[in-house]
Amino acid sequence: MLDHFASGASPVHRLDPAAKTVAALAAVLATVLVGREHFVPLVPVAVALAVYHAIGRVPLKYSAKRLLIVSPFAAAAAILFPVLEPGWAVWTATVGGWRIVVTEQGILRAADIVSKFFLCVWAALLLLSTTRFQDMVAGLGRLRVPRIFVTQMAFMYRYLWVLSDEMMRLRIARAARDCGYGSWRLRMHSQAAVVGVLFLRTLDRSERIYRAMTARGFDGRMGATHAEALRPADWLFAVAAVAAAAGVVVWDRIVYG
Repeated sequence: MLDHFASGASPVHRLDPAAKTVAALAAVLATVLVGREHFVPLVPVAVALAVYHAIGRVPLKYSAKRLLIVSPFAAAAAILFPVLEPGWAVWTATVGGWRIVVTEQGILRAADIVSKFFLCVWAALLLLSTTRFQDMVAGLGRLRVPRIFVTQMAFMYRYLWVLSDEMMRLRIARAARDCGYGSWRLRMHSQAAVVGVLFLRTLDRSERIYRAMTARGFDGRMGATHAEALRPADWLFAVAAVAAAAGVVVWDRIVYG
């Protein structure tokens, strides 16, 4: 569960979800807009996230584990740059008649992608770790995010656990019938059948849920759970985050051109 620690009582937990969403988005945009291979402007972003992490009292082990889960995506995006990016060669090798050249520019490019990836994921993780998901969805609605997107997010989060339980039941039923025995091909065929059954059950469940909610008068609007006006502290936090993010981008443009 991503919002496992969202019920805390730290100062950042008490901030308005809309303000925290704006701050997280500002951190992500500042990270993305910093120029290619410009690592120094990313330091203030990392420091700000570390301070937020400490104030929110999110366990370091929890955050590290979640970051490691998504690390293969960063590795997959950056693994080929050291050998595909042209530049100064720092290491060469010949494998099976192929000459592999690792360049300095390629290493820097890979490091740039990985660092920005982790900062963006860290910002999103901290937002979810200090904000209940339903409150964040309500905050997105107050920020005038398109209603269809907000509604889809709310339903996705609600029924993700229902589908997870359904998948677990199907896997237990399959294991009870074959006890894990059989050839690799047979087990893969069985697993594919489980996915197909899950898809059909998901489609059937969605139709039943749609009819039930329509019968109860659902018009596409999600009930607001956090409708209070933003306090001065919320405004200050959001404005300070946006200003700091803009300062990072301007600093990068002035220093590096």
